[in-house]
Amino acid sequence: MSDWPEVQTCYVLPSGVATLPFEGGAITCRVTLGHINAPDTGIVEEMQSTAEPVPWRNAETRDEAITAIEARNDLGEEMRAKLLAHIRQTPWYE
Repeated sequence: MSDWPEVQTCYVLPSGVATLPFEGGAITCRVTLGHINAPDTGIVEEMQSTAEPVPWRNAETRDEAITAIEARNDLGEEMRAKLLAHIRQTPWYE
């Protein structure tokens, strides 16, 4: 056993997606809403693609994203409704 503490570093993409350590491995999940128009992994591009959505870290993080989208005043009503529907349908980790 070492006297040095173990340090784990986690990088979060501008889109809010990260790979987190989990039970000896790792999971990729959305840990925050991030920049919704971020290239490749932003929530808008995810919503418009046919790929599987990135799961949320947990229900609380997903609910925070829903609240943030509801409060934004820079989205049209149609885009807001689409984003909210997409976020509500995306799974999360327990």
